[in-house]
Amino acid sequence: MTELRVPKLNNNDTEYLLVEWLAEDGAGVVKGDPVVVLETSKAAEELMAEADGVLRRTAETGATCRPGDVIAHISDGTAPPPSATDPGAATDDPGAAADGGSGPIVTAPAQALIDEHGVDPARIRALGKKVIKRADVLALLETGTGDAQPLPPVQRAVAAAVTRSHQTIPAAFTAVKLDAGPAIARARALSKEARALIGLPELLVAAVASLHGQFPMCFAEPVEADPLAVRPSTAPNVGVTVDVGHGLYVPVLRDAGRLSVKEIAERLTAYRTKAAQGAFREDDLAGGNIVVTLHTDTAVLLAVPIVFPGQTCALSLCAPQHEFALDPAGNVVKRTTVTLGLAFDHRLVNGREAAMFLNAIRKAITP
Repeated sequence: MTELRVPKLNNNDTEYLLVEWLAEDGAGVVKGDPVVVLETSKAAEELMAEADGVLRRTAETGATCRPGDVIAHISDGTAPPPSATDPGAATDDPGAAADGGSGPIVTAPAQALIDEHGVDPARIRALGKKVIKRADVLALLETGTGDAQPLPPVQRAVAAAVTRSHQTIPAAFTAVKLDAGPAIARARALSKEARALIGLPELLVAAVASLHGQFPMCFAEPVEADPLAVRPSTAPNVGVTVDVGHGLYVPVLRDAGRLSVKEIAERLTAYRTKAAQGAFREDDLAGGNIVVTLHTDTAVLLAVPIVFPGQTCALSLCAPQHEFALDPAGNVVKRTTVTLGLAFDHRLVNGREAAMFLNAIRKAITP
């Protein structure tokens, strides 16, 4: 018999929602078949069967699952029912309905919010959903009245990462100014050549990735058990912030040093589409070892990013600004500049190395 256990899908969530079974109870499954969908705070993730056999569920749709919980057995015959001590039996009872049994399934986290805020059951039924999740109740509360409103799930995940970062990482920050005119001209030329929309963010990702071998500490992973030790990274996995109005996501361009600028542009465009549709999978968001944060509002002159737990550096790119300056001949010229910032874990990266990294990026953007 093989147990289907919930894996740890990310570092920000301690529990996930079982939103859909893709295989019926008692159905035959083949190793590698997707059998269930779990929802984290930012993405949906399919779990695969780990063996051939007959699937016997121990958790139902709407259950809250934690890493390590058993949610199914796969056997050649009939799997025994879960015991009272089975972790799968400890998940939330999904059978509780909003109106006593004839209405939708309400998950335990959703019911807790309903009880806390006194949400009218009629509003729950009016949603017309078979399963009411915490996110559904949060959406209802956002449209209601009152002074206090819970944060949406995506923002709650951001809040958890920010809190952990500030509690555990002694971050420092430095910034440089980049004459962006040549880079903007290069991006326009590459856009025409590649027939893709290429701008400063794409050039910055490519530049950062190209410096992986020269600045390994900026891509290293602090060891959780010993924050004064690091694990070197084998490739530059660059996360890029995406926010289209539905929450902040940081999808990752894996081994970005192997990607052309056109490929980087295409993947970032695809990620923006996923953000708009709320279609990210956990795999899209995992594995980053450095982050590029984009601040495109024209009024933003400087932005200090957080260093994500498990990383040592985070870069910020601010909006282009126009200014007048003197050229080498003493003539007044108009130029376009941007500010590049670097937040870094000061236990592992010093100010001199941070400045060298930023200056190397400046040169790499406009070779």
